[in-house]
Amino acid sequence: MVPSSQKWEKPPISLIKVNVDAAMAVGIMGFGVITQAWEGFVLDGCASIKGNHMSVEWAKLDALIKGITMACSYNFDKIIFESDCVSLVNHFRNNQEDITILGHKIKDTRGMLEIFISVEVHWIDRNRNKVADSLCNLALSNHCNLTFDMEYPSDIHDCIILDSL
Repeated sequence: MVPSSQKWEKPPISLIKVNVDAAMAVGIMGFGVITQAWEGFVLDGCASIKGNHMSVEWAKLDALIKGITMACSYNFDKIIFESDCVSLVNHFRNNQEDITILGHKIKDTRGMLEIFISVEVHWIDRNRNKVADSLCNLALSNHCNLTFDMEYPSDIHDCIILDSL
């Protein structure tokens, strides 16, 4: 068996990849979003905090919604969204009726994806989602809301470089 890569992988040519993650601390959640092109360039991202959520799954859904919103604002039309939350990804891939409050929100979020020509929601191992995870931790540790584009702080740059090696 060949071990899988433990780093971020570029999307296929002409696609954009949006990695999302969320983490929770007492009374607060942090989420991170990073958008990268097939060449490996960072297009934009954010590290933000919000009030506490009922569950990590809700927090990760909020991170995905932020990623979708960011992708829409740049008029990207061929997107791969990646999350390390298995249950969330399964909700999007299975497309089954879910009458819970979370299921209703996921249905609304799925509707947001209709704007794209091509869209996929993938599960990835946490080890391949390090940049989004680092952005969550940055937001939580600094209690900050940071949005960036192709020019971003050096600590984020260092994390991206380490994840690509």
